[in-house]
Amino acid sequence: MREFKRRPLIILSLSICAVLIVALWFFYQNSPKNNSKAEQFVQEKAALERLIQNSSEIHRLWTEGEDSREWNSWKNECLKSKKIDTAFDESLLRCNPMLIECLAAFNKKADYQFVKQNGDKLYRYVTKSNISHTHLSGTGYLFTIEDNQSKKRLNLLLADNCQEVFLQNRAYAYGEEVQGKDVEDYRFDNFNQNVYIDRHLVTNAEVNDWIEFGNDDFTKGLQKKSGDDLFLPATDLKEEQMMNYCSFRGKQLLLAHYFDAATFLPMDLNEVLPVKNSRSPYYWTKKKSDFKPDCDLIYAQECPAKKPFRLNATSPTWAGLTDAMGGVMEVFRNPIDPESNLKASSFYFNFKSQWHRLGFRAGWDGDGFELRHFDFKGFNPEITIDKFQVGFRCMRESK
Repeated sequence: MREFKRRPLIILSLSICAVLIVALWFFYQNSPKNNSKAEQFVQEKAALERLIQNSSEIHRLWTEGEDSREWNSWKNECLKSKKIDTAFDESLLRCNPMLIECLAAFNKKADYQFVKQNGDKLYRYVTKSNISHTHLSGTGYLFTIEDNQSKKRLNLLLADNCQEVFLQNRAYAYGEEVQGKDVEDYRFDNFNQNVYIDRHLVTNAEVNDWIEFGNDDFTKGLQKKSGDDLFLPATDLKEEQMMNYCSFRGKQLLLAHYFDAATFLPMDLNEVLPVKNSRSPYYWTKKKSDFKPDCDLIYAQECPAKKPFRLNATSPTWAGLTDAMGGVMEVFRNPIDPESNLKASSFYFNFKSQWHRLGFRAGWDGDGFELRHFDFKGFNPEITIDKFQVGFRCMRESK
């Protein structure tokens, strides 16, 4: 009987506790302190959304380059600030930090700002060797943006792969076509790997980044360039420095046989394993006799009087490489024939020179730029050159 009377009392006590718990929870939820936390959460969420949206717009600009609406709105101001007066191939602006620097300088309506990394630079070029980040898979430009309202920051790593071309997986041939039944043509294929080649020769602007962010031991003696020289090919590096530069970018100096693969026009693009690799000495035609004295195809000795030389002065090859003939000379690594490592086709030779042929190479010892450092196989330039210009480009392979 006594046990029965206790039950209503227990139920009443539990009910009062429940009411108190609900009341305390309601008071906590509506307290000024908790309201402040909830409001802070909403603000942080909005800030993060703004940062993500802005990072998406920056990435769009990064890849669109000269085709972006932003570039067309402040192009003149940007070029003036960089002291660039001469026209250049504006496709080089894709994946180019100069574009982002001008965005930071001339986009006054943005609700964010770029944070300087060190000194006056808005970015760092990061590699596995100069940043301790376990998840870094490649190289690229590291920017940091800050939300104007919340002061929250977001790091952006922008990859520098816009200027690469993919080499189609197929069978190729090295060097000039060999005639005769007793001589075997050198053939190879890249079916088991993916090859990416720089579309253009390495520029002075790109070497500036190496001088700024690379190992000082490898860049001794190199001077930064500015103004109109930024978009010209880098021609002051010796061969070892060229290889070190490509390594800094996570790549290697272009191999001669891959240059041949990307420049000799395949007779049938749909036939990836042809019985024979017939090839023309000119990248724009399949006909071996279809030579054209055209500065848009070969920037030869006659061309400087017609138009100034700029990077990407000539039409691209079938694979997308520019300046495959003419302009400055270009060096390769050539494990097949190490003594023939130089594309001699350049503005040092006139249109009639036999150096203007694909696969026909001279030699460079890589240690200097005077005539004694070159082997032109007896076909030397007919003018006196104090210092030859040698450019280069990089490539990378992946499985």
